[in-house]
Amino acid sequence: MLVVVSWTLLLEARWSLPLAFAAGLLVDLLASTPEPIGVTALLFSIVALVVSFLGQDPFRSNVIRSVPVALGAAFLYRVLRLIAERLFSYNNFQSNIIFQVTLPVVIIDAALMLIVFVLVRFVSGIRVSRD
Repeated sequence: MLVVVSWTLLLEARWSLPLAFAAGLLVDLLASTPEPIGVTALLFSIVALVVSFLGQDPFRSNVIRSVPVALGAAFLYRVLRLIAERLFSYNNFQSNIIFQVTLPVVIIDAALMLIVFVLVRFVSGIRVSRD
């Protein structure tokens, strides 16, 4: 999910949305999730769409400013994941799961964004603007 957020911050929406869908589809195919194939692809696409609207110019290519975007995106993704699992009859939308699992994972995701964003920017070959 952090790679998808990094792509969305670094690339235009016409490139980041198909990449987000492809990454989600790859995760669905490789991971053993209880949901049908395509749920993660849909969730990654929604997150990429929201981040592309929120992360336009002020957050583009800036490592420190990518952390609050990652925090919001991780929270959105985890909540959407809980809702999707609830729709497929998994009873995990409980307060102890939200406070003991979801929120700590969101904070860890935001902390890891510093490393992931720099790595994705380096691997993608996107230069930091000097503005």
